[in-house]
Amino acid sequence: MKKSSKLFLILGIFMFLFSLNVNAQTGKDKRQELRSQLSEIEVQIEKLQGKISETKKERRSLSGDVHILEHEIEQQYLEQKALNLSIKEIEDEISYKNEEMFSLNGELEQKRSLLEEVVKKINNYDKISWFELLLKGGDISDVFGQIQSIFQLQKQVNIFIQNISNIRNDIKNEKSILEEKKRENVKLKSLAGLQQTSLARKKTEKNNLIRKTKGNEKKYRSLVAKSKKDIQIIKQQLYKLESVGVSMSFGEAYNKAKFVGGKTGVRPAFILGLFQVESKMGTYIGGGSWQKDLYQCYISFGKRSRAEREKKAYLEITSSLGLDPDSMPVSRALRSVGCGGAMGAAQFMPTTWMAYKNQIATLTGNNFPSPWNIEDAFMGSAIKLSNNGANARTRASEQKAAAMYYAGSRWRRYPGQNYARQVLGWADYYQEQIDAIESGGSSAIKF
Repeated sequence: MKKSSKLFLILGIFMFLFSLNVNAQTGKDKRQELRSQLSEIEVQIEKLQGKISETKKERRSLSGDVHILEHEIEQQYLEQKALNLSIKEIEDEISYKNEEMFSLNGELEQKRSLLEEVVKKINNYDKISWFELLLKGGDISDVFGQIQSIFQLQKQVNIFIQNISNIRNDIKNEKSILEEKKRENVKLKSLAGLQQTSLARKKTEKNNLIRKTKGNEKKYRSLVAKSKKDIQIIKQQLYKLESVGVSMSFGEAYNKAKFVGGKTGVRPAFILGLFQVESKMGTYIGGGSWQKDLYQCYISFGKRSRAEREKKAYLEITSSLGLDPDSMPVSRALRSVGCGGAMGAAQFMPTTWMAYKNQIATLTGNNFPSPWNIEDAFMGSAIKLSNNGANARTRASEQKAAAMYYAGSRWRRYPGQNYARQVLGWADYYQEQIDAIESGGSSAIKF
């Protein structure tokens, strides 16, 4: 290689590495700015929650209910803003990871090119015999110098091979991280859609309250009195988990959740709220087959051992239940995100269900438990929630358990907290109906 070519190559590598550092710092600064904005919004949401809690402690009145709804609407706007920031953060990270992957592939090609140059030089040396080397050497020091150059080139080859191996491992790791970021982005967008629905629901509640009472306290009291006669209507209302085709009366759903709560210590309204949110998110649910969306999908991602484990667990579940594995609904794979195969309303993967099956069977008496049976699904989720502290039945313990259900070890981050607040919002809604059934009179006004 000519000196000028070497100079340009070294300069190119230097500029390449410098640009990577600049991009990394810029991306880091952007993420820090987004997280700072998220922290500020979190503080505002906490303050609003405090106001809502205090107002709910006061004697119920029209103005109080209106204020609660106004604070809740404001909170929903903030939640929506925060989710959009979280989506932006993830999309920036995905963009950065794509650039990083591109850079790693470029670096890999450079290392391969340099390796080819070194191998060519070694091949040229291999064509020269030791006798020719001695004749060309001039004196003995020149000969030893050339021999040393050969050893140095061979050392370089080993270094380049190790570098290439390291880069390939880095690319594999970055692909795995990128897949996880894409999965998180899909879930965040599902949460954002659910947040939009929650905001619309709160606005409707406020508008209906004002329309029905016309701002008159007396009419408000009349509405409260009328609602106390609605126990049968509450029991007969449908509890629907549309994404998995579950539909039953609220009374029936409550009885199932009450049974599960009695066994695990988890509040029935909390169980109903969590399943409602999971169903409304509905991103990964339905439309999949175990062969294509579970088994073949994991193989296509180079995860054969995971594919075999999930396949074995899935076939054991369906065989034990006497079900046709090819006809049972599972979640579909999203190729840009990851594989499917999650089962039933609780959306447990086959290996996860197998890990919980003995506990579920002991508590329900259903042996073998079915992920497609709503009572077993309730129980599986309740066990998981209880393990994460929901059986303490405090607001803080339930918020943590719900956030962990969504985000695992990263439950403290905003998306998990947003998910938890949505679960608790639905839990509050169902708790009012449960209180009405248990007390023999409704304390809730249905707008």
